[in-house]
Amino acid sequence: MKQIYLRYLVLAEALRKSSIDLSGIDDVGKKLLEIIAIRSAQGQPLVVTQTMELSDIASPATIHRRIAVLLKAGLIQVMQTEQNQKIKFLVPTQMSIDYFDKLGKLMTSAIRS
Repeated sequence: MKQIYLRYLVLAEALRKSSIDLSGIDDVGKKLLEIIAIRSAQGQPLVVTQTMELSDIASPATIHRRIAVLLKAGLIQVMQTEQNQKIKFLVPTQMSIDYFDKLGKLMTSAIRS
């Protein structure tokens, strides 16, 4: 099992270098992106205020800055409902979805090798 995971890490690092530019995104930003993607995939996208309460990741100020970085990088977007324009949801962009899809394929590839 250890070898499978290590193979996956090697493949994932190669993908990060060739595909999506995450160079300006630190570990807190990457974790935040993952949480946003997970919640969106579960059909429960995070509201900005909920995101600010993720104290196990970082302080609200840090999370706010990372949201700005992810938005600028085009990895997440803000969505609003027609019913209430005040509520802002954070969802991954197609670029992020494609990136996570590629990571999933790499995981399958690492297992098969």
